Amino acid sequence: MPLESLIDQYICTRKRQGLLSTQLALRALKEVVPSPSVCDGHLVNMITERAVAAGLVIHFDHSGENVG
Repeated sequence: MPLESLIDQYICTRKRQGLLSTQLALRALKEVVPSPSVCDGHLVNMITERAVAAGLVIHFDHSGENVG
């Protein structure tokens, strides 16, 4: 499954709360894709771009490139 689809699925699970934690999102995605083809910084950008489009508030609580 493409990484974008996994991100979209995760974001759908957060819509009810209206808030997305970048740290929790990274951890959840890395459980499914332990070695994504992109660095953490790019992955956070992908996540936040889709989360903002979905109307979620973003909590930037990840700690850099080696989260997870």
